[in-house]
Amino acid sequence: MSNLAFPPENISAVLSGQELADKLYPLIGKTFYLTGNPRTNGSTLRKIIATLLNDGSIKTADPVDFEIIPLKKKGVPKLLACLADSYIVTTGNSYNLQVWNRFPNTFNVLVKYKKDNAAITCNDIRLILVQIDTNKKQIKTIVITTPQYIVDKFGSFGVPTMKYQLIIIDTKRKEITRQDSKCLFYDDAENMSSHTQANSLTITDRISASPQTGKLLPLRMIKDKVIGSLLGRKLKNADIKTRGQELERLVASLLGYHVDDTLVGGYPDIPNQLLEIKVQDSPTVDLGKYSPSNPVIIDTNLNITTEDVRYLIALTSKSGIIEGLILCPGKKLGEHFTFVNGTSYKCQRSIPMNFFDSFSGKSVFNPAYPSNP
Repeated sequence: MSNLAFPPENISAVLSGQELADKLYPLIGKTFYLTGNPRTNGSTLRKIIATLLNDGSIKTADPVDFEIIPLKKKGVPKLLACLADSYIVTTGNSYNLQVWNRFPNTFNVLVKYKKDNAAITCNDIRLILVQIDTNKKQIKTIVITTPQYIVDKFGSFGVPTMKYQLIIIDTKRKEITRQDSKCLFYDDAENMSSHTQANSLTITDRISASPQTGKLLPLRMIKDKVIGSLLGRKLKNADIKTRGQELERLVASLLGYHVDDTLVGGYPDIPNQLLEIKVQDSPTVDLGKYSPSNPVIIDTNLNITTEDVRYLIALTSKSGIIEGLILCPGKKLGEHFTFVNGTSYKCQRSIPMNFFDSFSGKSVFNPAYPSNP
């Protein structure tokens, strides 16, 4: 069996998009159980696809015959031998396609062959979009597209969003979840403390309101208000973004904000309290485009940096139960956990869910579909 993470021996011999669709058709109707961990789901899907495709007909290049161009292989698909990446589509009105660490419809080189100077570019990588029927727990639809097809039908990919990351290894996680408090806590940084209110404070502003000196709850008070209610609580069995938003609403409500307040979606998540909120269900925590590892001023009025911003990170089980919590200034994260060197980025494109529904029960390649449905 070939290692599908290697490039194909000969690009011209790779399965066409239609041949891929035909080969994957037997997966329609097959059982697929979604866990609470999107990375686990993605890995499981790749293994299923690889098992079906890796029938002995795929020949991969010898390691001495090619060079991977991106540093640390960022953006290179794990189904490289098939020139494909796989994605899971579930529920909602639209699907947010996220392509990590490569510009999809470009001719940026991913792999360079040494013998004939041939190359694999970002534009060569097909997207295998697999829709799961979450009620029946079955594979419902398979749509395989080229990046250019996505652009032609749904518009250009958005400007890449840069992402910093934090690694919380299992031993560090267990240190927190096994202690009596189940919480790693540090009080505010000195700069933040000068703006907090030591006495009892009733929240009257909205989540989105600018922070003000004297209207910031100290971290120890935030701890008293939220920790007891969050530990042991189960978040929805959904993607990490949805669970993150659920946690934001829970924390905001516990702090005293109106439940109908609109979430901001920027940095930090609750600007009025300079509080960033994250869910951790795998070793990697996506911090977004700001990180304490790269201190920058995010509030010029109070001179607050990413090191001063308060972080609340919920350590959840695969089923979504909050098993532990981290509550501390950004600067303290680096004392216990590892910041990933450099940044990752993602290119995104929203696709209406009825696109996938219109091909239910089928496995198709670049199917006919109105450009403006």
